[in-house]
Amino acid sequence: MPDPTYWYVKPRSDVPFPPAGPSTTPRAAVPALLALLTLLLVVAVAAPAQAHARLVRSDPAAGSTVSRSPGSVTLTFDGPVKQQFTTIVVSGADGVSYSDGTPSALNNDVKQEVRALPSGEIVVTWRSVAADGAPLQGRYTFTNADPAAPTVVPVPASPTGTADGTPSAGPGAGGAGEAGESAGDGDDASWSAVWLVGGAALVAVLALLGALLVRSMRRP
Repeated sequence: MPDPTYWYVKPRSDVPFPPAGPSTTPRAAVPALLALLTLLLVVAVAAPAQAHARLVRSDPAAGSTVSRSPGSVTLTFDGPVKQQFTTIVVSGADGVSYSDGTPSALNNDVKQEVRALPSGEIVVTWRSVAADGAPLQGRYTFTNADPAAPTVVPVPASPTGTADGTPSAGPGAGGAGEAGESAGDGDDASWSAVWLVGGAALVAVLALLGALLVRSMRRP
């Protein structure tokens, strides 16, 4: 009698295994995958709009007329800026800078103390660097109508520069309103190119993933 330890049941070759049905996993994962890809696309498109800080308010305000000479000028940004790279030049019609010391920053406000300002148009020219490293610059004017303010002789404007004869600060430095100006068309163009290339690459990746997903769903 054979040893029962070695007994085994021989599989029948005439009974086929049940056919494997189509997997439902890829179809079930389609909504979640599409939602994830849509979220990535929205984040990629929305990110450039929040890349740089911008000047949103100033005191005195751009284009305003003050009845008393201010002792300081304050710029308020919609995001933090680097104080060590911030300069604010407050000059009168004589082209002289009346800035006193270096700017001080508190939260999103940057304050520049000034000496006694002359009457007439006051020009505020500023430069800074946003927290993400993007350079910023702008310029605006207000009028000092304080009757006690001294009167100065305006400096004739230079054909190729500013009122004090220095070269123009370039794009974004002249005629900036209260909202200010981002620095340099070149800087904005470079960032636009980076995001354009990144967006194109993201679209290509999404198209490839979509094609692979459709192909996997059509397999038996």
